[in-house]
Amino acid sequence: MQGDTYYLEYELHDGTRVFLAFDNENDRDGCHISLDMYKAQLGPITQEVLDRILGKFNGRIAGFPG
Repeated sequence: MQGDTYYLEYELHDGTRVFLAFDNENDRDGCHISLDMYKAQLGPITQEVLDRILGKFNGRIAGFPG
């Protein structure tokens, strides 16, 4: 639906948790898959890695929980 925002909560390698926001459900799901594949095959998800992958899926950091 137009105007909806889709969220993903993800934990970086240092334990920092972030809320990620996307305008498209497919972008959210693709970003989640890409982050998990990167972690499994290439190593930890740092802020730099997150920013790079997030940019590919038109996402943004929406906040930091608690």
